[in-house]
Amino acid sequence: MSSSSSNQVAKAKKVKKALQPEWLKSLLKRTFFESSCATHPVLKNELNQYCVTCTELICQNCASGPKHVLHKVITIYKHSYKAVVRIDAMREHIDCSQIQPYKSNKLSVIALEPLPHHGSVKWRRASSCKTCRRKLANPNLYRYCSISCKVQAVLKKSDHSVPPFILLKEDQKEEAGTSKRVNKRKGTPARAPFF
Repeated sequence: MSSSSSNQVAKAKKVKKALQPEWLKSLLKRTFFESSCATHPVLKNELNQYCVTCTELICQNCASGPKHVLHKVITIYKHSYKAVVRIDAMREHIDCSQIQPYKSNKLSVIALEPLPHHGSVKWRRASSCKTCRRKLANPNLYRYCSISCKVQAVLKKSDHSVPPFILLKEDQKEEAGTSKRVNKRKGTPARAPFF
């Protein structure tokens, strides 16, 4: 293999690594709700939290403990016996556009992996997920049924400058940060003199 082709392969691997960060890769490989926390052996203390900083499964007690208190933690929920996350929580980390949301206990969630089929299996290919071909509730708004389907589609793309992308663009992060109050309130308060 020539040095230019090996450089291209290395560059392609670097691009793919940048498109799918290690914490996301680890999150999609994990299985939740199958065991209890070994550190906190309390009844029904499931491993239903994921620490983005440490890339590990934790329980609610671990999340509030000193090790993870300042870390970014995502809570995992169940919907149709599959792991889902709140869409608001994932929007802080990845671009969730084009992923179909679901309602679970009044929460708007997105699935980590494709959810099981419901109803008839006869539908048009145009109204299904672009990766796994599962039926979408609203194919005009959404192209993927889960985060893993979007990640697979992004990794297969040759041009990563156009949607869909999985990581937030730098300008999107800056726009999200500017929503906070920029102008400070009045200066140091001055009390009226007492006469």
